Amino acid sequence: MSDRHEHLVYAVIDTNVLVSAMLKPDSVPGRVMAYAFEGRLVPIVSAEIEREYDDVLHRKKFRFEHAVIR
Repeated sequence: MSDRHEHLVYAVIDTNVLVSAMLKPDSVPGRVMAYAFEGRLVPIVSAEIEREYDDVLHRKKFRFEHAVIR
């Protein structure tokens, strides 16, 4: 196994962390999501978690664009 795989972090990203990151990208949750996009953190996701993300992110109060949610 290479050093790169030894330093990866695997984590479930709570919906609140995801929403917080989208609302405030410069926050700690924003940094967590940046790590995921950079490949430094590997999100653990199930179909149930994906459904919850989809439900919460499409709530009218957040007004996230569909392209951003995708």
